[in-house]
Amino acid sequence: MFRSRFFWKLYLSSAALVLLTALGIGGLALEQTERALLREKEIRLRHQCVAMAPEAARFLRGELDDDPLELVTRLAGDSDTRVTFIGENGSVVADTHEDPQRMSNHLDRAEVQEAAVSDFGVATRRSATVHERMFYIAHVPAREAGRPVGFLRVSLSIADIDRQLGELRTRLLGVAAAGLGLALVLGAFLTHRLTRPLEEIARAAHGLRTGNYSTRLAGLPNDEIGVLGDALNRLGVELTQRVGELSGEESRLRAMLAGMVEGVVAVDEEDRVAFSNLAARRLLGANADLKGRRLWEAVRIAELDALLRQARENSEAARRELTFGAPDGREVVLRAQAHRFEADGQIGVVVVLHDITELRRLERVRRDFVANVSHELKTPLTSIRGYVETLLDGAIDDQENNRRFLDKVQVNVQRLNHLVADLLSLARVEAQEDGLPLETLDLVPILEGAIALHENAATNRGLELSFSADATSLSVTGDRESLVQVVDNLLDNAIQYTPEGGNVRVHATAEPDAVCVEVSDSGVGIPAEDLERIFERFYRVDKARSRAVGGTGLGLSIVKHLVGAMHGEVSVESEMGVGTTFRVRIPVG
Repeated sequence: MFRSRFFWKLYLSSAALVLLTALGIGGLALEQTERALLREKEIRLRHQCVAMAPEAARFLRGELDDDPLELVTRLAGDSDTRVTFIGENGSVVADTHEDPQRMSNHLDRAEVQEAAVSDFGVATRRSATVHERMFYIAHVPAREAGRPVGFLRVSLSIADIDRQLGELRTRLLGVAAAGLGLALVLGAFLTHRLTRPLEEIARAAHGLRTGNYSTRLAGLPNDEIGVLGDALNRLGVELTQRVGELSGEESRLRAMLAGMVEGVVAVDEEDRVAFSNLAARRLLGANADLKGRRLWEAVRIAELDALLRQARENSEAARRELTFGAPDGREVVLRAQAHRFEADGQIGVVVVLHDITELRRLERVRRDFVANVSHELKTPLTSIRGYVETLLDGAIDDQENNRRFLDKVQVNVQRLNHLVADLLSLARVEAQEDGLPLETLDLVPILEGAIALHENAATNRGLELSFSADATSLSVTGDRESLVQVVDNLLDNAIQYTPEGGNVRVHATAEPDAVCVEVSDSGVGIPAEDLERIFERFYRVDKARSRAVGGTGLGLSIVKHLVGAMHGEVSVESEMGVGTTFRVRIPVG
């Protein structure tokens, strides 16, 4: 209570008001009492003046030969009234209390000045003669030609009035002190009762302002303060509800933004980041939180700065494609869409980022694929067309060459057949890449069967084909047909690109979480610069040789897709003139 500034303001103001009121009432009472007592004195002295006036007039005109002192003493009688005769020039003629010769001129006295004008004059002051506060009444007893013949002045000591006023003042001060003390105590109690609810309301309002929305007021009085407190309680309930709703919406929004694949960045008027989700930081290559940093400083992409300016200058959304190099060296392509918004009088921008790197890569792959397929189809078709036209032009009757032409047509038809078969196989693999029917299989019989199918081809080329395994049974999780196709393609390549007298070896090794199948040959090898691209569609290290042996350039691409669909890995090592080793790891069953 005693720490409340409002309490002290109200209490001290009330105390000051009570004190001033008491002082005002006491002063007014003393003033009225003094006036009443002086009025009584005035009435008494006026009557005495009127009674003394005839003799005073005769004396001042010089009609009486009485001794002045005896005359004023007789007029005063037994009363305590002081009587003074003053000449028309202000000199004192007679006085009951002092020798006139020792008294100064009284013409300038206030009561004398007033009496000269209106016959009677009244004044109150301390007498220099008797050294007491006196009440004076001066009277003009007669006039000649409008001029006073002199002045009759009577006066009384008002020491008794001062004494009465002093006693009254003492009693009033005592009563006032007692009343003031009671008023202060009662005022403190009433002020506390008045300010306590207000203090509680102030604390509750502070709690609401600082976020403590559960603050409530109890024990409110049944008055206007109670109405105010009840309104504050209802406000707290509404704030709690609304803040809860807003917090829920904010949490849902943040969860949605955090879970979005698209990146979202919001910047203020100075391009400082107010919000960024994880996807945005990942897409922009930012390692730390961007909040509070200028976007164009944290992410140095020139097109991004231009996009922000464009969004602020237009009410419609601004769109751009951002292309930049990632820290790992790859090229990243983002589709960015920026919208302006206004908050707290400032214009900010929110940017939504879509990663279209893979889309652009697929578009390039599609274009390359179409171009490669067109080229691969055009070459055998051109040969077939040429030979057919030659035969139709009469070469069919040429017994020496017609069969050779037909053999060429057959070779190109087989090449087209292999190409179409590989294209269909690749399409089927890509369609089933996320949905191959995987099962637990013993890999050893599958490898033995695939090798048996290629023994004749290896023998015809004068190659040694061998197989070995760490165990008689190696369990993997995969698709039987896909495993056969993977081994077939790898063996086919190894046999085709290994010179006569070489060897092709297949070895299966058990690892902790996979089975590794190695297909090694002693062939021509692959240049180091081509190793990263040999799994691309239609990519050939030696295009002339590949076509000569009937390769389509799709075999290794099919291998990569099939192994990936079985959640495995494929890698290659090669040395020119020494040979090549392909390693395929299939997860264990």
